Amino acid sequence: MNDLLAVLDYHAWATERLLTALAPLSPAELTRDLHSSHGGVGGTLAHLYGSDQIWTARLRGEPALTFTELPPLPPLPQLKPQWVALQTAQKAVVAALEPELRLSYVNVKGEAQRSSVSEIVRHIVNHATHHRGQLVTMLRQLGHAAPNTDLIAFYRLRST
Repeated sequence: MNDLLAVLDYHAWATERLLTALAPLSPAELTRDLHSSHGGVGGTLAHLYGSDQIWTARLRGEPALTFTELPPLPPLPQLKPQWVALQTAQKAVVAALEPELRLSYVNVKGEAQRSSVSEIVRHIVNHATHHRGQLVTMLRQLGHAAPNTDLIAFYRLRST
C-alpha cells in the first residue's frame, strides 16, 4: 500500500507542477487546436481531469460516469484547487482499500470490468504521465517553459 500511496503523491505533485506551468497561457493558447491528443491543451487537460474524476468514482463504487456527463473544465485558477481536492480524496479512498481488492465497474464504452485497486492506481498514474508528457510538448510548441514532472525528480525531492 505504501508504494501505491507514494505513486499517488507523485501523481498529485506532477499535476500541480503542470498546472502551475499552464497558468500563464492565454485563453487562445488553451483552446488552440494543436492537432494533438484531444486537440490541444484544453482538451487534453479536460481529459486528464475527467479521468481522475471517473476513476475516483469507480474506486468509491459509485455509478459509472462518462466524459459527456462531466461538467466543463473550470478556468485554471479554479481548476487547481478542485483538482488538488480530488486527488486528496482519491488518495484517501485508496488508503481505505486493500491493494488486491478487485473492483467491478463499467468502463466508458459501457463494458463491465474488474480490476484490482493496485492495477487501477497504476493505470491512473501511467495514463496521467502519458498525457502530462503530451502537455509538456504542447507548452513547448506554444513557446512556454515546461516543468520537469519525471518520477525520478519526485523521488529525489522526497529523499532530501
